[in-house]
Amino acid sequence: MIRRELMSALKKPTFLFLMAIASFFGLFSQSNCKRLPSPARVILITLDTQRADYLSFVNPANAHTPNLDGLAKTGIYFDNAYSLIPITLPSHASIFFSEPPYTIKNYNNGQEVRRKRNRPSFVNLFKKNNFTTAAFVSLGVLGSRFGLNEGFDVYEDTFPEDRWYLHAGEVNERVFPWLEAHRQHPFFLWVHYSDPHDPYAPPDSPDDLKVYFNDELVFQTCLNKYRTHTLPLKLKPGPNLIRLEVDNFADSNPDHFLARLDWLKILEAKGQTEIRADLIRGWYFRREDNVFFFKSNSLIQVQNGPQPREAVFTFRGKLLLPVEAIRDQYRREVEYMDGEIGRLISRLKALQLYDGTLFVIAGDHGEGLGEYLNAFGDPHIGHIHFLYDVYMKIPLILSYSGHLRGGQRNQTPVTLLDVAPTILEAMGWGRLPQQQGRNLLKLKRNVANPIFMETYRPEAVRDRFALLQLPWHLIITPEEKRLEIFNLQTDPEEKNNLVDQVHSLAEVQNLRQKLEDLARRALKEKETILIDKKTEEMLRSLGYIR
Repeated sequence: MIRRELMSALKKPTFLFLMAIASFFGLFSQSNCKRLPSPARVILITLDTQRADYLSFVNPANAHTPNLDGLAKTGIYFDNAYSLIPITLPSHASIFFSEPPYTIKNYNNGQEVRRKRNRPSFVNLFKKNNFTTAAFVSLGVLGSRFGLNEGFDVYEDTFPEDRWYLHAGEVNERVFPWLEAHRQHPFFLWVHYSDPHDPYAPPDSPDDLKVYFNDELVFQTCLNKYRTHTLPLKLKPGPNLIRLEVDNFADSNPDHFLARLDWLKILEAKGQTEIRADLIRGWYFRREDNVFFFKSNSLIQVQNGPQPREAVFTFRGKLLLPVEAIRDQYRREVEYMDGEIGRLISRLKALQLYDGTLFVIAGDHGEGLGEYLNAFGDPHIGHIHFLYDVYMKIPLILSYSGHLRGGQRNQTPVTLLDVAPTILEAMGWGRLPQQQGRNLLKLKRNVANPIFMETYRPEAVRDRFALLQLPWHLIITPEEKRLEIFNLQTDPEEKNNLVDQVHSLAEVQNLRQKLEDLARRALKEKETILIDKKTEEMLRSLGYIR
């Protein structure tokens, strides 16, 4: 008896000492010691095309993002968070259903996410528990007709006639009145910002194109905003001249091609029949993808008959910019969006909605900014086609003021599949029947599952698949029978394919077998992708297809 009491006395201070050490080093926190109080509100903010390394608390040399920094400092930032697919719609579907694209059967933008009774969106559980639900999206590819509106009372997806995107400020002007009207009710809110998505042109971008018709200035615009413009023209008898004057902020050499059009048509106003037009000065047409490159003061000669008639000139394009200028434009978009996130946070605080709200902030995929080459040998700008780290690594933040210990950094590899389980467990509502993700607040140390990544034709030029288990990143392109193996620890920029050096390692062989098995399954079970003409034009206007 005396011995047991003596041992107990000795153990108590030791245990308290160990607990103190554990707390000091962050081994225990409110997030994983005990269950969080259920939030009164949940706000999911998705950052379309936001690279993880363009946040200032990750890499201050790339961008200044004080508002996203502030959210990260009040919660947890996941340093190794990944998308499963570099395409907006299927990536967002993986958030709401906690399933990968190949099991949801959603591969490209423009496809409908089909509803299934045994595969509900997690938003349905908010409805079931009497929460008001609303979504405000900023890209046409997330329109309600594609299926992500399941469970939402409000799904705001209207756009101006000349574009299929909204700036973050425009999104906020729709969100703020809704917040005012629903401040007294528990709610789930999804806000989607897409400013880092191409076109890289913040709202304050100056005009860069003037259009002259028969020597008269008839129109000017910011071509780089990539809007579709339709100009009425009154053709005089005989030849008529359209002159395009470009002001490219990154290149003023008149001998250089300074801009491009991927849509150029001159039609009769009434009958919509095409009118003959000749590119007579300063043009180059690339037939492979129907792109018109032009210099400043390039000329189009429109041929007319002996009678005056009315026509319409429709065009859409962008400036031709060097990689460094594109990266700077991307940075400006990120910083503009961060400012609007700051406006949202300020409005929430003014309405006394900030405290008691669980925030989940996630990118949907990254963006290539010239690190790799496209099919034409040019620096690749965009996403969709590749599965390298810059396209797949995303920011992921959990913030719950007063309930999560701030400033945490978690190195465990995680994915967007983990968002729904985290939200549902925080609410105390259990699991989705189909969920494949984990609760981000209860991650086991040193336990990381391999992450399967995918991208698909026809939006991608090739079907590609990848498997990531740090430090290894394996990528296969079945059509080319090409395997790439990278060590992200020694080669974070993925410049050195180690396939010849490490293919015989048992660890790599095991990962390769898993990757090939998953890729075979995904291709075998892949369903036909059907896209209607209206959707096809919307995808073309956003630059997804040519």
